[in-house]
Amino acid sequence: MKKTEKDTEIKTSKAAQKAGLKRIERRHYVEKGEVKLSDCKVKITINLDADILEYFKQRAAPPHSAPYQTQINNELRRVMEADDSDNDLSQTARELLKDDNFIVALKDRLKAA
Repeated sequence: MKKTEKDTEIKTSKAAQKAGLKRIERRHYVEKGEVKLSDCKVKITINLDADILEYFKQRAAPPHSAPYQTQINNELRRVMEADDSDNDLSQTARELLKDDNFIVALKDRLKAA
């Protein structure tokens, strides 16, 4: 992609134009709320135990399986979302313990059991 000071138009090669392609300017900044973090992929370097990597690569080996990186991402998301629901549960439990009506009903149910 070539840009000159005189010409702000992005240049597309003749071969690409012939194929019906055109270059678009890359944006590096987005407005707040324009993109959700869950829609963005970030390239990182991570050290995993060899057996974990091998496990996910084996899961990805059959035809039509998701790539192993995607499977690792999905498992991490599942753990993250489970943690979030645990936090919600803890908040719910705290609210119930403050509710006198709930405590009385719980006491009555425990007596009946």
